Amino acid sequence: MHPEPLAPHAVPVEGAAPFGRRFALVDRVGRLVRAPEWGAVGPFHPDGKGGFVAPAADPDGSWGYLDGEGRWVVGPAFEHATEFDGAGLSRFRSHGLWGYADTTGTRVVPARFTGAGSFHHGLAVVRTEVGAGYADPAGDVVIGGGYRDAGRFGPNGLAAVRVPDGRCGYVDRDGRFAVPPRFDGARPFNTGGTAPVRVGELWGLVDGAGAWVVEPSFRLLKAFDENGLAYAVGGGPGETFVAFVDARGERVVTRDGEMDDALHCGLLKVGDGFTRGFRDATGAWAIEAVYAWADHFDGGGAAVAARAADRAAWGVLRTDGTFVPTPHLEPLTDGDGWVLGFDGGHGVAPFLTVDAEVAYVGRDGRDVCRVAVDAPDGSAVVLRDAAGGTVWRGTAGPGTFASEPPYLSGRPEAYVDHVAAGGGDPGPVVRELLDRPARRFYPCSLIFGRRDDPYDLDELDEYDLEGASTGAVHTLASTWLAAESLAEYPFLEDNAQDAFGRIYADVAERLRAAYGAPLAHVRHCLRSGDGNRCLVWAVADRHLVLEEYCQVGDGDREFQIWLAVVAA
Repeated sequence: MHPEPLAPHAVPVEGAAPFGRRFALVDRVGRLVRAPEWGAVGPFHPDGKGGFVAPAADPDGSWGYLDGEGRWVVGPAFEHATEFDGAGLSRFRSHGLWGYADTTGTRVVPARFTGAGSFHHGLAVVRTEVGAGYADPAGDVVIGGGYRDAGRFGPNGLAAVRVPDGRCGYVDRDGRFAVPPRFDGARPFNTGGTAPVRVGELWGLVDGAGAWVVEPSFRLLKAFDENGLAYAVGGGPGETFVAFVDARGERVVTRDGEMDDALHCGLLKVGDGFTRGFRDATGAWAIEAVYAWADHFDGGGAAVAARAADRAAWGVLRTDGTFVPTPHLEPLTDGDGWVLGFDGGHGVAPFLTVDAEVAYVGRDGRDVCRVAVDAPDGSAVVLRDAAGGTVWRGTAGPGTFASEPPYLSGRPEAYVDHVAAGGGDPGPVVRELLDRPARRFYPCSLIFGRRDDPYDLDELDEYDLEGASTGAVHTLASTWLAAESLAEYPFLEDNAQDAFGRIYADVAERLRAAYGAPLAHVRHCLRSGDGNRCLVWAVADRHLVLEEYCQVGDGDREFQIWLAVVAA
């Protein structure tokens, strides 16, 4: 027997405009299938002929469909195209209207709907100028067409709809009301034969005849998932609980600390604020809570995670509890600091390596390929296979390509703002500060209002003016850790403290070498906070001040290191 073919991985190569973001296709060991040519690539789907097809966009944002070799099945002719659903159909938008294409790229339903959903149980929710209804795979509206809203069909053959007067009920596959419209909100039926409905502000459960199984009592009841569980918020004043409930409204897993609002691959991530683990759909432990951080599982059963016993040990966690550590520094994060993980839908997760490359790791924990800047001026980038061989090299103008900075590992370079904190000679920086005209300044706080110009005293209140110094200052290193980030990554604060301690000690050692021992019993506080330390040297007729500053505010944390020359 021949092995089943495997879909290629889509790997992004990032650059400044006009290069932008372009995707390459590589195989399971990083060999090049197609050079970076697309602005977006969706998940690949079997084409029914032993190959694959995926929606994709060119660099200008026009969409079409690719085969598994990176060739256009249908060239970029659409405004948008979505991944293929279980019926083997993809929604596409053309001239503002939606239609459906099959895995050959054929437009089996022309673009004629103002809105279109994926197919469930043979029908899809569509919308026209007159309202919502249900279409079959031929594109014929077979139910309704004038509803205000419509939901997907459940396993019992009923679907929730909202009629023009705002009430909700359930229709069968012939479009007849099985449960007349009498609710303020309604969600799909589960496999247990019940559905969440809302009356006023409270949610309850009804059966297929509309009879109450659970009277309205929940503040929130989301749709049931494939595990037969629904996320719920209930309880009276002062007795709120958050839980997953079954088809009878009984609590299966109750939140006690951290808990996700959805199961992925049948597993629910829970934690106590310091460690994370996973419970199954019965509430039993499936993976012990020994991880400092873990993502939810992707459709292939893999998640990025970090062991709590060693927060530097990042790797890939599988649904069977297997953890494969990687040798890489940390997972790649987006601009807001959230781990990208396997969410791209192509079976690879990006990690930062110790040598500032981006390694794409497969669900088995092995490297598939790497992307690296290949010129000191940022004018070239390379794509390497799993063995380290270059499979593609691109060039552009200087500064187009740049290495990603670390965020989670707490490396000092992630926080450095000024060359003086980078290990060089501090002498030129000190001389530059001495040569500046002396002005009153008050170093900014990242939490309590950041000012681009620390010398701008117009915004300083009377208290600040009393604490202002006269001289010149540089911010050598800084970071602001938001409360949301600290809740997600509880190890960030320890990492930052360690890193700022190393930066402070390194700069202090170089200043000692240049200017001798600091003055004993002399302290000059540039700005008071929740944690400060400083060293002072006599330079010419002024004081050279090195200060480390920490501030806490509403759960946020701020760290800064300043170097200043002030009046003695």
